[in-house]
Amino acid sequence: MQPTISIPQHWAYPRFALEQRTEQGTILGLYYYPSGTELAKQFDEGWRYVLMPNKNSDEISYL
Repeated sequence: MQPTISIPQHWAYPRFALEQRTEQGTILGLYYYPSGTELAKQFDEGWRYVLMPNKNSDEISYL
């Protein structure tokens, strides 16, 4: 059975999905910075992605 992720209705839907391959790498995780929080003030509100640029490396990056 596939796990289900529920996103609150007042959040925008993420552009990318888990395990999706992008030009920068494979999506490993998602973060959401809601408006009115300190992180949203620093980095803007919205989705942030954890990427693995190369499947043969343990390096990750955040976008």
